[in-house]
Amino acid sequence: MDKLVKIDPKKTTDRIVNFLKTEFKDRKKKVAILGMSGGIDSVTCAFLCKKADLKLYAVNLPYKKQSVKDSLLIEKNLSLPQKQILTINIGSSVDAQVKELKKNTDIDMFDKGNIMARQRMIVQYALAKKLNGLVVGTENLSEYWLAYFTTHGDGAYDIAPIANLLKTQVYEIAKYLGVPEKIIKSAPSAGLWKNQTDENELGFSYFDADPIIHLYKVRGFSKQKIIKNYSFDKNLVEKVIERIDATQFKREYPPKCVINQK
Repeated sequence: MDKLVKIDPKKTTDRIVNFLKTEFKDRKKKVAILGMSGGIDSVTCAFLCKKADLKLYAVNLPYKKQSVKDSLLIEKNLSLPQKQILTINIGSSVDAQVKELKKNTDIDMFDKGNIMARQRMIVQYALAKKLNGLVVGTENLSEYWLAYFTTHGDGAYDIAPIANLLKTQVYEIAKYLGVPEKIIKSAPSAGLWKNQTDENELGFSYFDADPIIHLYKVRGFSKQKIIKNYSFDKNLVEKVIERIDATQFKREYPPKCVINQK
């Protein structure tokens, strides 16, 4: 792990757990609704919720025959009661939406992937309303700055325990918490279509990008300063920063017209 983004996993974990306990208490909530993908982010969030003594509802949201085997294994390892392990297939809902949309416009696999991400959030918010809980987001800081999320999909949540951790830092927390090695070694993926991986879509790995993200967005260094003072590949620096700059619109609140009503 690059020393630029090294963290103390114990101190960081304790801080996140205290944050969860405080926020849930302040909002008078005890139930955490967490969409489980079987990936490092959702699994780490599940471990953190359990460590914070929250009543965790693990929600598996497969599309058609998508496997939930890894998620179910984690949920059993966390000793969750069966009633707190939910599997809700989004296949029919997504297909119905795609079918109707195709009557009016073209839909490609990216459009369908966004529909899947948003449908999963629809389910989680419905459960949160029913169970008087909060939807726990699994977004990390790398995904945020690289805009690797679906607006109103996985980019929507009530509380975000790992939102200020870079992806490589999430791995450190996962190892400290005892997340199974199989999950840690799996290639990061949103699971929206077959053989999809984050790094194939981004064109670089989180391990390579995270130190650049840290310098550019956390420390506020310019692209020129990063290239001059650090031994990163120049093309990689430009590629990472270009993506951050080009996707700023995804991190902004929708503009509202100001009307003076005094």
